Amino acid sequence: MGRPRSRLRNGGKELSDKKFGEMARMHFAEDFPNPERRGCPPISEIKLLADRPLEGKDWVLGHISFCSPCYRDHGSFLRALKKKHHGKCR
Repeated sequence: MGRPRSRLRNGGKELSDKKFGEMARMHFAEDFPNPERRGCPPISEIKLLADRPLEGKDWVLGHISFCSPCYRDHGSFLRALKKKHHGKCR
């Protein structure tokens, strides 16, 4: 059984799910600059969305989908949580 593949193609080549995920993360992290941080939620709201997603606000989730700085902040909080939980499992 082969590796999972996305139906999307990159220059005629099929993309692996991993490569597709990497491309999506890069897209959200870089292609929506907001240097003035206009319309950004408080950092506490981004952290809440990472810590307790069901308690996060829908508009914050929508915002991080179109604001690279907030998307990167959210990713940082998620990585910190993963690292924290990974350390507890050892």
